[in-house]
Amino acid sequence: MMDLEQLKERVNADEGYMRFLGIEVTDLAEGYCQCRAPLGPEKNNPHGIAHGGFLFSVCDTAAGIAGTTLGRTVVGRSADFHFLRPGTGAFVTAEGRVVEAGRTTGLCQVELFDEKGALISVGSYELYFLDGRPQGT
Repeated sequence: MMDLEQLKERVNADEGYMRFLGIEVTDLAEGYCQCRAPLGPEKNNPHGIAHGGFLFSVCDTAAGIAGTTLGRTVVGRSADFHFLRPGTGAFVTAEGRVVEAGRTTGLCQVELFDEKGALISVGSYELYFLDGRPQGT
């Protein structure tokens, strides 16, 4: 079993893309990740609402880390993402749940909420488990 507290500390200390976007892991369980990210003018599109690429990135992060909680080395393979309402307010929260994990692929469902708890986006992320690759690929 993976030490989830150590994983949380490690990903929150990362100096890369998560830090750049302000994404913070707030809760972990086996097959589950909750992330929170602040909104602001630098993350908006020209219409003054959260940029879709930013919202997708928050959800993609939750999906990948949810897969990592299974003790697997994970990358995204494909995604199906739906914008339901504009991203506004001070922050968004993504909740990713792995619903299937096979030898080489998995599926994670992610829901994204605004600060009032309203559902603003949903996505299905196909995960690819690098540790499940056949030798020589």
